[in-house]
Amino acid sequence: MTQTSRRPSQAGPPHSPAKLARVRTVAQDAMRGARWWTLLDLERTLRADTEFWRDLWAPSLAIAAQKVGLKNARSRLDEAIEAGFHQIDLFEPELSNAFGTDPDWALVLERARTNVPRPALRLTAWPEPGPAAPLRLDRAEAHREPQLLPRLPRPAAGAWETAKALLGWTAGLWRHANARINAGDALDVLEQVANGARYSCVEYSIVLAQGLNALRIPARRVWLRRGDYHDGVGQGHAVAEAWIDDLDQWVLLDGQHGAYWADEHARPLSLPELQARERPARPVHVGPRAPMRDPGLWAAYFAHASVTGIAWEPAGFVPVFQDGQVLATERLVRDSAEAYPRLSDLAVGVTALDGVPAVELKPVHPFAIGGTWDGEMIVVQGPQGKRRFARALDRDPGEHRADIAAVTPYGPLASRELRWTAA
Repeated sequence: MTQTSRRPSQAGPPHSPAKLARVRTVAQDAMRGARWWTLLDLERTLRADTEFWRDLWAPSLAIAAQKVGLKNARSRLDEAIEAGFHQIDLFEPELSNAFGTDPDWALVLERARTNVPRPALRLTAWPEPGPAAPLRLDRAEAHREPQLLPRLPRPAAGAWETAKALLGWTAGLWRHANARINAGDALDVLEQVANGARYSCVEYSIVLAQGLNALRIPARRVWLRRGDYHDGVGQGHAVAEAWIDDLDQWVLLDGQHGAYWADEHARPLSLPELQARERPARPVHVGPRAPMRDPGLWAAYFAHASVTGIAWEPAGFVPVFQDGQVLATERLVRDSAEAYPRLSDLAVGVTALDGVPAVELKPVHPFAIGGTWDGEMIVVQGPQGKRRFARALDRDPGEHRADIAAVTPYGPLASRELRWTAA
């Protein structure tokens, strides 16, 4: 029998995964090596390979059959398209070379294109954190923070009430003096104060920022400077700022005066908001200290600022302070927005839960303890006991939405919307 008269083998279906794997390898090598009859001899066996018959073997065998001149060579391709095959491009230009002159080839291609199914799931809207420089908080060292915590006022139910209580407590610890501890953390300051020491605004800012972080309120120190701070005296002031969960914003806090600043509607203000104001804001005192004698004088310190880890200056940064001290900063930017991430933001990832698609919440907030999905807490234990905040997506046909949020020890943060469709 000549080669052109050969017919596909009648070999039976594979009987084991190992045999199927060997057959697949032989078939792939035959296709790559243009050994068409070797491939055709495996047709009966390859038809039993339900995983790959429609999308791989049927179009490959159609090409092989055309190459050796078998009648009805395209029937294998037609069969595959009837079963849902649509990946014509994976076999080009071989398919068009084999069947492109057929009168109905354009219709064949159109039939294949219409076979592309709708995705079973498609995420259509999800939250993304805004751009910002890496956040660095001002915290006591990890082994020192548990020692600091018992010295602080007990936290209230909400972050704002907790922050105000700590602000007032800090202001009442000692009477201001210009002495500096020059080293150490909040514990060192508190221990020295207990022995009668008095310190400057710098030490108030240390106690306040590190105390807030120990209470799981993100905080950092702030260095304020008057307009021409590179010369003169009294050109700087140290305060703190905190992200307040229940206000969904940053707020500037002055530990020396036991005060924050508010707008005309009594809303607490952040440092960038204070810098942008044309008129001084109203200081609100919560501690035992007497009110600021000249709020306008203190407002002049908002002219220039830097925070833990970052400084910003739209018009150019002067790196020297009044006494020749270098104003070191880890990162220098022009826009203060880069220094103020919105800590209620969420990123989302896609993962698998029990083999089905799921969305994993990735909070920006450094003290997040979980997430909510339409108000329901979600925490999934991952490898090595690592907590993940994930939930499987509803796959019922139609459009779906969920309100997702990070959760801190003070409760859920502002929610974000997630949308998806299922076919």
